[in-house]
Amino acid sequence: MSWKAMTPTEVCDIVDFWTAAPWPLTEDEAQQLAVERFGWSIEVENGTRYLMNTVTGLAVPDVMTIAVKDQMRELSFDTTDTIRDVTPESTAFLSDNFALMVREGEARWGKPDLRRTDKWTTARWDAAGGSRVAFNFLPRGLNVRFETPQGADVERKLGDR
Repeated sequence: MSWKAMTPTEVCDIVDFWTAAPWPLTEDEAQQLAVERFGWSIEVENGTRYLMNTVTGLAVPDVMTIAVKDQMRELSFDTTDTIRDVTPESTAFLSDNFALMVREGEARWGKPDLRRTDKWTTARWDAAGGSRVAFNFLPRGLNVRFETPQGADVERKLGDR
């Protein structure tokens, strides 16, 4: 089986872009920036706009955006194809890609806070301007979670260091 993955450089360049964005932004403003900067697309279903990373060719192109009172709080996206049948080969593929992403992130942003359970591993950084970035390794794929400064501030107030 052959799976696709974004390059670590591509992933970290996207994160750097969001870190440097002029927060706060509305969800519409953030989606439009993604279209202009990355060539991502916006699809509308039942009157709701959804951001899609159709450029990388991953099996699941959805980019989840979360806004509160129309102020962006977080966005997340897959960096690999979704693994349907977990095998030693798929786990090795994800492990290798996760290690490369973390290595690139560490070169750019310093040593991450690593959290592990028997189900997932997360490498997280406090980024410039108060935002936060997490690279997540799950048995079925890798993803990135970016918290805007406003979203990270809410999480910190709720006790998530």
